[in-house]
Amino acid sequence: MGWQDIKRRYRRSLLGPFWLTLTLAALVTAIGLLYGRLMGQPLDRYVPHVALGFIAWQFISGVLSEGCQVFVSHAGWIRNLRLPLSTFVYKTIWQHLLMMAHNALVYLGVLIIFGIVPGWAVLLVVPALAVIVLNGTWAALLLGLASARFRDIPPIVQSILRVVMFVTPILWIPSQLGARAHLALYNPFAYFVELLRAPLLGAVPSQTTWALALAVTGVGWVVTLLFFAKFRSRVAYWL
Repeated sequence: MGWQDIKRRYRRSLLGPFWLTLTLAALVTAIGLLYGRLMGQPLDRYVPHVALGFIAWQFISGVLSEGCQVFVSHAGWIRNLRLPLSTFVYKTIWQHLLMMAHNALVYLGVLIIFGIVPGWAVLLVVPALAVIVLNGTWAALLLGLASARFRDIPPIVQSILRVVMFVTPILWIPSQLGARAHLALYNPFAYFVELLRAPLLGAVPSQTTWALALAVTGVGWVVTLLFFAKFRSRVAYWL
Protein backbone atom coordinates (compact mmCIF):
# COMPACT_ATOMS: atom_id res chain seq x y z
CA MET A 1 0.00 0.00 0.00
CA GLY A 2 2.82 2.38 0.85
CA TRP A 3 4.71 1.68 -2.37
CA GLN A 4 1.59 2.09 -4.49
CA ASP A 5 0.84 5.40 -2.81
CA ILE A 6 4.31 6.72 -3.67
CA LYS A 7 3.94 5.54 -7.28
CA ARG A 8 0.56 7.25 -7.52
CA ARG A 9 1.97 10.46 -6.05
CA TYR A 10 4.71 10.63 -8.70
CA ARG A 11 2.75 9.24 -11.63
CA ARG A 12 3.90 10.63 -15.01
CA SER A 13 6.95 12.13 -13.33
CA LEU A 14 10.26 11.51 -15.08
CA LEU A 15 12.36 11.06 -11.93
CA GLY A 16 9.61 10.04 -9.52
CA PRO A 17 10.69 9.96 -5.86
CA PHE A 18 14.21 10.96 -6.88
CA TRP A 19 12.92 14.54 -7.04
CA LEU A 20 13.07 14.34 -3.24
CA THR A 21 16.74 13.40 -3.50
CA LEU A 22 17.55 16.26 -5.85
CA THR A 23 15.68 18.73 -3.65
CA LEU A 24 17.54 17.56 -0.56
CA ALA A 25 20.89 17.68 -2.37
CA ALA A 26 20.25 21.27 -3.51
CA LEU A 27 19.14 22.26 0.00
CA VAL A 28 22.17 20.74 1.68
CA THR A 29 24.54 22.31 -0.85
CA ALA A 30 23.05 25.80 -0.51
CA ILE A 31 22.76 25.77 3.28
CA GLY A 32 26.08 23.98 3.78
CA LEU A 33 28.08 26.45 1.70
CA LEU A 34 26.30 29.57 2.96
CA TYR A 35 25.79 28.85 6.65
CA GLY A 36 29.10 27.04 6.93
CA ARG A 37 30.88 30.24 5.91
CA LEU A 38 28.64 32.48 8.02
CA MET A 39 29.22 30.35 11.12
CA GLY A 40 32.91 29.89 10.44
CA GLN A 41 32.62 26.11 10.38
CA PRO A 42 34.88 23.86 8.27
CA LEU A 43 32.80 22.53 5.37
CA ASP A 44 34.07 18.96 5.77
CA ARG A 45 32.44 18.95 9.22
CA TYR A 46 29.43 21.19 8.73
CA VAL A 47 28.02 19.88 5.42
CA PRO A 48 27.87 16.20 6.57
CA HIS A 49 26.31 17.40 9.84
CA VAL A 50 23.58 19.28 7.96
CA ALA A 51 23.02 16.53 5.37
CA LEU A 52 22.48 13.76 7.91
CA GLY A 53 20.48 16.09 10.12
CA PHE A 54 18.04 16.81 7.32
CA ILE A 55 17.75 13.14 6.34
CA ALA A 56 16.83 12.21 9.91
CA TRP A 57 14.57 15.23 10.38
CA GLN A 58 12.63 14.66 7.16
CA PHE A 59 11.78 11.15 8.32
CA ILE A 60 10.78 12.26 11.83
CA SER A 61 8.77 15.31 10.77
CA GLY A 62 7.18 13.46 7.85
CA VAL A 63 5.95 10.63 10.07
CA LEU A 64 4.58 13.07 12.66
CA SER A 65 2.87 15.28 10.07
CA GLU A 66 1.25 12.43 8.15
CA GLY A 67 0.59 10.57 11.39
CA CYS A 68 -1.92 13.27 12.28
CA GLN A 69 -3.92 12.41 9.15
CA VAL A 70 -3.30 8.67 9.16
CA PHE A 71 -6.91 7.77 10.05
CA VAL A 72 -8.67 10.81 8.63
CA SER A 73 -7.14 10.27 5.18
CA HIS A 74 -8.22 6.61 5.22
CA ALA A 75 -11.73 7.23 6.53
CA GLY A 76 -13.36 5.34 3.65
CA TRP A 77 -11.21 2.27 4.25
CA ILE A 78 -11.85 2.30 8.00
CA ARG A 79 -15.61 2.67 7.67
CA ASN A 80 -16.01 -0.05 5.03
CA LEU A 81 -13.28 -2.63 5.67
CA ARG A 82 -12.32 -4.62 8.74
CA LEU A 83 -8.61 -3.82 8.79
CA PRO A 84 -6.51 -3.25 11.91
CA LEU A 85 -6.03 0.49 12.44
CA SER A 86 -2.32 -0.09 12.85
CA THR A 87 -2.18 -1.11 9.16
CA PHE A 88 -2.42 2.52 8.10
CA VAL A 89 0.29 3.54 10.55
CA TYR A 90 2.63 0.86 9.17
CA LYS A 91 1.85 2.12 5.66
CA THR A 92 2.92 5.63 6.64
CA ILE A 93 6.13 4.40 8.29
CA TRP A 94 6.99 2.27 5.25
CA GLN A 95 6.43 5.20 2.87
CA HIS A 96 8.88 7.38 4.77
CA LEU A 97 11.42 4.59 5.02
CA LEU A 98 11.30 4.33 1.22
CA MET A 99 11.77 8.09 0.93
CA MET A 100 14.72 7.91 3.33
CA ALA A 101 16.23 5.18 1.16
CA HIS A 102 16.08 7.55 -1.82
CA ASN A 103 17.71 10.30 0.25
CA ALA A 104 20.52 7.91 1.17
CA LEU A 105 22.04 8.85 -2.21
CA VAL A 106 22.79 12.28 -0.74
CA TYR A 107 24.59 10.57 2.13
CA LEU A 108 26.69 8.51 -0.29
CA GLY A 109 27.58 11.70 -2.15
CA VAL A 110 28.72 13.33 1.09
CA LEU A 111 30.90 10.31 1.92
CA ILE A 112 32.59 10.46 -1.47
CA ILE A 113 33.07 14.23 -1.63
CA PHE A 114 34.49 14.62 1.87
CA GLY A 115 36.28 11.28 2.05
CA ILE A 116 34.43 10.07 5.13
CA VAL A 117 34.98 6.45 6.19
CA PRO A 118 32.38 5.58 8.88
CA GLY A 119 34.08 2.35 9.92
CA TRP A 120 32.43 -0.25 12.13
CA ALA A 121 30.34 2.41 13.90
CA VAL A 122 28.03 2.53 10.88
CA LEU A 123 26.56 -0.80 12.01
CA LEU A 124 24.90 1.03 14.90
CA VAL A 125 22.57 2.65 12.39
CA VAL A 126 20.50 -0.57 12.41
CA PRO A 127 19.44 -0.41 16.09
CA ALA A 128 19.24 3.39 15.83
CA LEU A 129 16.81 3.19 12.92
CA ALA A 130 14.81 0.52 14.77
CA VAL A 131 14.42 2.84 17.78
CA ILE A 132 13.38 5.76 15.55
CA VAL A 133 10.83 3.59 13.71
CA LEU A 134 9.40 2.32 17.01
CA ASN A 135 8.96 5.90 18.20
CA GLY A 136 7.50 7.01 14.89
CA THR A 137 4.97 4.18 15.10
CA TRP A 138 3.62 5.05 18.55
CA ALA A 139 3.69 8.78 17.77
CA ALA A 140 1.72 8.34 14.52
CA LEU A 141 -0.76 6.05 16.27
CA LEU A 142 -1.32 8.48 19.14
CA LEU A 143 -1.51 11.57 16.91
CA GLY A 144 -3.84 9.74 14.54
CA LEU A 145 -6.23 8.96 17.40
CA ALA A 146 -6.11 12.51 18.74
CA SER A 147 -6.54 14.08 15.29
CA ALA A 148 -9.54 11.89 14.47
CA ARG A 149 -11.27 13.35 17.53
CA PHE A 150 -9.86 16.87 17.50
CA ARG A 151 -9.21 18.31 14.02
CA ASP A 152 -7.12 21.17 15.42
CA ILE A 153 -4.27 18.77 16.21
CA PRO A 154 -2.68 18.66 12.69
CA PRO A 155 -2.12 22.44 12.31
CA ILE A 156 -0.84 22.60 15.90
CA VAL A 157 1.67 19.82 15.20
CA GLN A 158 2.75 21.50 11.95
CA SER A 159 3.38 24.77 13.77
CA ILE A 160 5.34 23.04 16.52
CA LEU A 161 7.49 21.14 14.02
CA ARG A 162 8.44 24.36 12.21
CA VAL A 163 9.76 25.80 15.46
CA VAL A 164 11.37 22.59 16.70
CA MET A 165 13.43 22.23 13.51
CA PHE A 166 15.31 25.43 14.31
CA VAL A 167 15.99 24.52 17.95
CA THR A 168 17.18 21.02 17.02
CA PRO A 169 20.90 20.67 16.12
CA ILE A 170 20.41 20.42 12.36
CA LEU A 171 21.55 23.79 11.06
CA TRP A 172 23.86 24.35 14.02
CA ILE A 173 26.25 22.35 16.17
CA PRO A 174 25.71 22.16 19.98
CA SER A 175 29.32 23.16 20.66
CA GLN A 176 28.56 26.55 19.10
CA LEU A 177 26.49 27.37 22.19
CA GLY A 178 29.64 27.34 24.27
CA ALA A 179 28.90 27.13 27.99
CA ARG A 180 25.20 26.69 27.18
CA ALA A 181 25.68 23.62 25.00
CA HIS A 182 23.82 21.60 27.64
CA LEU A 183 20.59 23.36 26.61
CA ALA A 184 20.44 21.10 23.54
CA LEU A 185 19.95 18.16 25.92
CA TYR A 186 16.46 19.40 26.79
CA ASN A 187 15.24 18.79 23.24
CA PRO A 188 14.16 15.11 22.84
CA PHE A 189 14.24 15.41 19.04
CA ALA A 190 17.97 16.08 19.24
CA TYR A 191 18.57 12.58 20.62
CA PHE A 192 16.82 10.84 17.75
CA VAL A 193 18.58 12.95 15.11
CA GLU A 194 21.94 12.26 16.74
CA LEU A 195 21.12 8.57 17.14
CA LEU A 196 20.96 8.24 13.35
CA ARG A 197 23.54 10.84 12.36
CA ALA A 198 26.43 9.80 14.58
CA PRO A 199 26.88 6.21 13.28
CA LEU A 200 26.59 7.33 9.67
CA LEU A 201 29.48 9.73 10.28
CA GLY A 202 31.59 7.14 12.06
CA ALA A 203 30.84 8.18 15.65
CA VAL A 204 29.22 6.26 18.48
CA PRO A 205 26.15 7.88 20.10
CA SER A 206 26.66 8.54 23.79
CA GLN A 207 25.12 6.34 26.47
CA THR A 208 22.95 9.30 27.49
CA THR A 209 21.55 9.52 23.97
CA TRP A 210 20.68 5.82 23.92
CA ALA A 211 19.24 5.86 27.44
CA LEU A 212 16.95 8.82 26.86
CA ALA A 213 15.84 7.58 23.43
CA LEU A 214 14.93 4.19 24.91
CA ALA A 215 13.18 5.86 27.84
CA VAL A 216 11.02 7.92 25.46
CA THR A 217 10.29 4.73 23.49
CA GLY A 218 9.07 2.84 26.56
CA VAL A 219 6.97 5.67 27.98
CA GLY A 220 5.53 6.53 24.57
CA TRP A 221 4.39 2.98 23.87
CA VAL A 222 2.81 2.53 27.32
CA VAL A 223 0.80 5.75 27.00
CA THR A 224 -0.18 5.03 23.39
CA LEU A 225 -1.35 1.48 24.07
CA LEU A 226 -3.48 2.68 27.00
CA PHE A 227 -5.17 5.31 24.82
CA PHE A 228 -5.45 2.96 21.83
CA ALA A 229 -7.11 0.20 23.88
CA LYS A 230 -9.66 2.66 25.24
CA PHE A 231 -10.54 4.67 22.11
CA ARG A 232 -9.86 2.54 19.03
CA SER A 233 -13.48 1.39 18.83
CA ARG A 234 -14.60 5.01 18.50
CA VAL A 235 -12.35 6.01 15.60
CA ALA A 236 -14.86 4.98 12.90
CA TYR A 237 -17.52 7.15 14.56
CA TRP A 238 -15.20 10.13 14.85
CA LEU A 239 -14.43 9.94 11.15
